[in-house]
This record gives sequence, C-alpha cells and structure tokens, in this order.
Amino acid sequence: MMRLVPIYQQGKQGAKHMGHRLTIALIFLNAMGLFGCLILIAANGNQTPDIAIHFTRAIQSSIRMFIVGAGLPLAAWEIAAAEFDRSNAKVRLLESWTTYLLMIVSWALFFIAAWRLPTLIISGLRV
Repeated sequence: MMRLVPIYQQGKQGAKHMGHRLTIALIFLNAMGLFGCLILIAANGNQTPDIAIHFTRAIQSSIRMFIVGAGLPLAAWEIAAAEFDRSNAKVRLLESWTTYLLMIVSWALFFIAAWRLPTLIISGLRV
C-alpha cells in the first residue's frame, strides 16, 4: 500500500528531484503555450492591421495566463531554494503547502488557457 507523505517528512533527496521535475515541466508547458500564441500572432500578422490587432486582443487573456502560469513554478522553486531555518515543523509545513498551491494554480492556469485558446482563436478570426 502506498502512502502519500509530504515532502518535509520524506527526508529523501528523490522527493526534491521530483519537485524540480514538476516545476520544470510546468514552466515548459506554459512556455510552449506562450510560444504557440506568439506563432499564431505572427502567422496572422500578414492580414490587415485591424484583423491582426483584433486577433491579438482576442488571445491576450491566454497569453497572460501562460505567462503567470510559467512564473508561479519559478516562485515555488525560489521558496524551495530559500535559505531559512527548516527545523521547525510549522515552517516546513507552510513551505510544502505553499509550493503545492503554486504548482496547482500553475497547472490550472495552463489548463484553462489551453482550453480557452481554440475558442479565442475562432472569435479573433471572426472580424
């Protein structure tokens, strides 16, 4: 039977590596989403300026979500790398919960932005 144990209680180096892998994966996914949006803007740039501006404004919310989604894992990474006294159990618990919360919010932002992007593209092309 497998038990879920918070990172601060595991005491293993493997848990930190898994957290770093998750952080890198979330940053990569959000960066790829942002890069995809930029490619769509560039591909639509050969249209008339009014259409290109309307299209860019249509997908602007997804771009913002991808940028914030990439920044949150970086904040979690900074919390994990911060130099403070982790001997207190409350400090370790707060660190773990903050890191998990930032990761979940980052994943949610990626999912929402990716989910909304096709609809925003279609609405941006309906000028």
